[in-house]
Amino acid sequence: MKNKNNVVLEIRGLKKYFTNNGYVNKAVDDVSFNLHEGEIVGLIGESGSGKTTVGRSLLRLYDDFNGFVALNKQVISGKKLSKNQKKFLRRNIQMIFQDPHAALNGQKNIYSTLREPLIVNGIIHEQMKDIFKDWELVKKTFHYTFQYRAKKIKLDNLKAINDLAVHFFPDWKDKLSNYEYDANLNYEDNFNAFYNYLEEKQNMESQIVNNMYSNTEKLISYYYAKQNQLRANDLELDEQELIQAKDELQKTKALLKNSLNAYEANLKLVNLKNELKAFKQEWKNRVQANRNTFSNYIKEFKMDKKIDFYNRIQAFDLNFYAYSLKKGLLNKFLYQYTKNISRNLGALDYQQAQNLMLKLKKSAFDFYNQKIEKLTYSKDIKKVITNLLNTEFNFKLDKYTRLNATELEHKNKVLSDYQSQINHLETIIKNETQPAKTQSDLALAQEKYNQAQAKSQEELAKFIEKEIDQIYQLHVDISENEKQYQSLKAMQSETDALFKVNSDKFFATLKADYEKLLKEQKQLTKKSPEWVQINKKVNELKKLIAIYHSKIKNKLNTLQSFKIEVKYLQKDINAICLLLGLNNDKALKQNSLINKVKTLISKVTKKDLTKSVADLTREDIALSKTIPVLGNVQMLWNRLLASWKVRNLLIKMTIYKSLEDVGLLKQFAYRYPHEFSGGQRQRIVIARALITQPKVIVADEPIASLDISIQAQVVNLLKDLCEKKNIGMIFIAHDLSMIEYVADRVQIMHLGKIVESGETNVVYNKPLHPYTINLFKAIPKISNANEKFENINFKLDYLKDQQFPKVPKLYKVEDDHFIYGTKDQVTNWVKPFNLNDFVLATEDEK
Repeated sequence: MKNKNNVVLEIRGLKKYFTNNGYVNKAVDDVSFNLHEGEIVGLIGESGSGKTTVGRSLLRLYDDFNGFVALNKQVISGKKLSKNQKKFLRRNIQMIFQDPHAALNGQKNIYSTLREPLIVNGIIHEQMKDIFKDWELVKKTFHYTFQYRAKKIKLDNLKAINDLAVHFFPDWKDKLSNYEYDANLNYEDNFNAFYNYLEEKQNMESQIVNNMYSNTEKLISYYYAKQNQLRANDLELDEQELIQAKDELQKTKALLKNSLNAYEANLKLVNLKNELKAFKQEWKNRVQANRNTFSNYIKEFKMDKKIDFYNRIQAFDLNFYAYSLKKGLLNKFLYQYTKNISRNLGALDYQQAQNLMLKLKKSAFDFYNQKIEKLTYSKDIKKVITNLLNTEFNFKLDKYTRLNATELEHKNKVLSDYQSQINHLETIIKNETQPAKTQSDLALAQEKYNQAQAKSQEELAKFIEKEIDQIYQLHVDISENEKQYQSLKAMQSETDALFKVNSDKFFATLKADYEKLLKEQKQLTKKSPEWVQINKKVNELKKLIAIYHSKIKNKLNTLQSFKIEVKYLQKDINAICLLLGLNNDKALKQNSLINKVKTLISKVTKKDLTKSVADLTREDIALSKTIPVLGNVQMLWNRLLASWKVRNLLIKMTIYKSLEDVGLLKQFAYRYPHEFSGGQRQRIVIARALITQPKVIVADEPIASLDISIQAQVVNLLKDLCEKKNIGMIFIAHDLSMIEYVADRVQIMHLGKIVESGETNVVYNKPLHPYTINLFKAIPKISNANEKFENINFKLDYLKDQQFPKVPKLYKVEDDHFIYGTKDQVTNWVKPFNLNDFVLATEDEK
């Protein structure tokens, strides 16, 4: 069944050449397929088949490759990419390597590793830019709503803590107060009688932290909800009228200095200049794509010419020598021909240039079949072929020459139109200087604004009056819960102290038993049976004491980490409050610079600046001018501080979310790679790949290095994430059974070529190509689990039937099922399945 989602990645004729000591090897040869949103395409083949080379080429981990790759309809192939194209590529295609350490730095914790792509790809910068675009207006419009919600979250956090602690600490205080070492019980039971306090306390702290995380996410989500509400203009009528009145006031102020035509011309001029800039950038990208298209083919012809040369000099058969020479001369001609025509066709877009080159290749192929193929070897064959190509090869370029001229004409016309409009608007602005509004208009606009503001304040007062009981009740509840919290906190200190007393008591008892055993041991003959038995008890008790100390120490360290986590969570909440326009003073208290600014403002405002002008001193005048300046400094500092704190908060929340998406805890962000298992490290690598919200992921054998029990978890995770986030994935693997489970479509690769492809269930149920059949024979089955593994010798006889002079092609044997071979080969391969209606694949199907 065909995937109806949008094509997110289009690959056409992908080729990758490697040169070694002058010899050219085609590692990937004419690979073509599409990848849809939410689809997983499996690449299968033995080692050296070119699977990984395809993946690395797509990410441009090699210098260059030939062919065409379009990501979300934007071309990302070619020798040179612009800065924006590279940024788009890095952000929207990510790779998961076989070895997790390839994407992890052992000297950086996971937080730093996941933070890097957020910063490098400008994701956080874009989020910050979006938030602060209308930050002042959002926090002003919803000030009281934000205040209420922040207090509600604070109350929820306090209640959650108190509800958990209100029974916990009194119960354990009572238990620990009455704790006595019971000689009738073993050491383990006596230890657990007080140690379980730490166990249960850890569980309680974990619930508190999780609740705080949840409330933190709710608070910032609430800000985004209100921001979207404002942008959708989904406001109360009085708020809408206030915004409109403010806009009208600003417009009136502008019209005091300009005519209406000049004012409107200014607005249009800004838009026109932005449009002109966008058009020029679009044309620049178009020209770059054109150059990349032609340079791709020029490089392809050049490399194929080299391959033909090496085939020729290594040939033992005269006919094969002549065949390689003819192909080499054709490629040489096409190389030079493409270079020549590309200079005069620079205005064609990517698709037009590609269509031109496809037709050129077809025309050259037809010319070869008609004129060159029949030629046999002779001393002057090279001269004959060269002459034929120069005199008789006639490719019609007229259509594309006219198209190029039309595109250039269109470009020049658009630029001319833009410049004409800009000149016209600039003339209007320059000539029409008569103000459209007077001071009386300004006064009227100001009055309307004041009225709208008064009405807004009136409605706000009604809102506050209506909600006053709830707000008051919130204050009362917070106050009561804070008192209870402080009381429980004091009880916690008492309970902790009792735990320490009982712990010391327990270890004192163990120490006494240990010393008693040592005394008994000294009284016995060394190495005697009784001595050996007591020595065993001594060693066991010594180990037990060390184990108990270690358990308590580890548990106390864990509880201390919870305290630190709560402290940082409170900082996050303060940062969100700063984003909401709340708690600014508290956030700024720690900063010495802003305190100095406040002190200066305070000193200035204490001066008597209401004296008559004649009585003002020079110092008074200087101080009076300082007030607005210092006020602006404080406003700027507020914004900068909020920006810094919110930026760090966004980074942290994005990282936490990415870890949760792959089934890991937030706390893992502060660990290092060596502290994780192999499966956990691979999950972190997946989180790193997903954090940029890519369109495509290339997974290069992501489960090969994992235990079989972990492999299923990781594969299921990848499958679910692709479905939920609508990500296209190229899944490269050796494990054929895993590909059958995870992939929607499959591409079988051998020696750099796709030899069979189609829907996974179709290919697995009807494997046609000999190489595919050999691969499937190698899959272990439960039915022969008791038998020894046998070496599967891959039968490559089919390659002999594809050698000169036979030419293999891609055939469509049924819906979404293709195989690569000669016509005779395909005829034989499809016979067992009665698929006799096969046809050559079209360009769109390749």
